[in-house]
Amino acid sequence: MMTLHYRNRQVGMTLIELMVSMVIGLFLMLGAVTVYNQGRQNYTVNESVARLQENLRFALDVLEPDIRLAGFWGMHNADTGINTGGLAVNCQGGGDVTNWVFNPTGAGATGLRAFNNITAGAAGLVTANCPAFAGGIMTNTDMLEVRRASSQPANLLAGEIQLQSGVNGSTAFSNGAIPVDFTDVDPTRMNTFGMVVNAWYVANNSNSFANTPSLRRRTLRGGQVVDEEVIAGVENMQIQLGIDTDATPDDNIDQYVDPDSPLAAVNPILAVRIWMLIRSTDTERGFIDGATYTPLDDGLAPIQPGDGFRRMQVSKTIYLRNARTG
Repeated sequence: MMTLHYRNRQVGMTLIELMVSMVIGLFLMLGAVTVYNQGRQNYTVNESVARLQENLRFALDVLEPDIRLAGFWGMHNADTGINTGGLAVNCQGGGDVTNWVFNPTGAGATGLRAFNNITAGAAGLVTANCPAFAGGIMTNTDMLEVRRASSQPANLLAGEIQLQSGVNGSTAFSNGAIPVDFTDVDPTRMNTFGMVVNAWYVANNSNSFANTPSLRRRTLRGGQVVDEEVIAGVENMQIQLGIDTDATPDDNIDQYVDPDSPLAAVNPILAVRIWMLIRSTDTERGFIDGATYTPLDDGLAPIQPGDGFRRMQVSKTIYLRNARTG
């Protein structure tokens, strides 16, 4: 009788099969890492763009209501009739800025020149008694000054510069007491408002980020002018003024001019056009800003950064609700 013997065979991966599997696995891992890096890069870009858009919206949201209310003096928007006599204002960390805040009409004048509710131009607008923040004002940028009353009536408060406003004019005071020249005025035809003076400018530095420009403003607060940061990253702001040049003003904008135009000093200003350039606070790895940005001012050269900061620009026209037209 014949006996059959079967040999058990053990089957495994050959060295070649193992190497092929490893290569395939490496390719899969490389693909996964590539997808991850691309997703992370896209997220970084989207986050940077979203932050820039948010910062631009915030800057305009702060500027716009201030500009729209320029020339609002409570119960009137007349060119004259705002008495500021007897008041003095100092700049925090500086000197006397009374004339600059109240913008008197001339030597010995005590009234606010309401025609200058909106003023724009270069850094020379800032009085030497109120120095700019840290490294000073960014070159080739415009400043914007706005003077007005608060949008809502205010409670009497000593130490704050306020306006007692009637239909025929206003008187500024800071002692928390209604001026005597308004004590016999019909209460339904007068009210108390805060005095608002803002000077917006682009500074070379920021409170929060080193070597980063910022949008700042000098603002009247507590009877003195203080300097405060609005938002970091704004590196340029240009202004144009929409004016009515007709001999008899008709409340229509005839042209937009740069702030230093002689026409801006003698014609009603009906609107303000703002161009703003904002950048990220940090450089972005692998990104070079090769774009060209053209300011509103034709006298300025196009801006070509060529660095690693991501940027965004915006232009907006804001109409004044209380423009002087007579």
